[in-house]
Amino acid sequence: MNVKRPVTPEIIIGDQPSEEDLLECKYEGYAGVVNLRNDREPEQPLSTAAEGNKVRALGMEYLHYGVGGAPLADSGVAGVCDFIDRLTGAGGKVLVHCRKGGRAMALVLIQQARAHGWTAAEAFDKGRALGLQVDGQLKTMVENYLSGQG
Repeated sequence: MNVKRPVTPEIIIGDQPSEEDLLECKYEGYAGVVNLRNDREPEQPLSTAAEGNKVRALGMEYLHYGVGGAPLADSGVAGVCDFIDRLTGAGGKVLVHCRKGGRAMALVLIQQARAHGWTAAEAFDKGRALGLQVDGQLKTMVENYLSGQG
């Protein structure tokens, strides 16, 4: 992975991991992996199903929620947030990744806002302090979701 940055000691954002990166995550004590990519995106060495099989074979939990141009679905975002909260609440580390890290930042920002009860306005200020700076379409996506529009 070119990007592997902790947001908290338990939540790490990254770009697309290779099979070797996933093995490294296991040895570093990760409990789970969240993949926010859709199948057939560029620079994707494993399909979402193959990645899930690899992660589970290594003894970690896996969640796939493809984030693209459509508005975020409440059920998908809640699933990601619940997955992160459950594993980190039990003391595990979670890798949240997409192609380059932007979507991962956006979803973790929503997770942190939800976990701490931040409003949409607070989320951007408090998120910046955690290194979760989202711009453009991702900022609009987060804003719309947190303000109930999306």
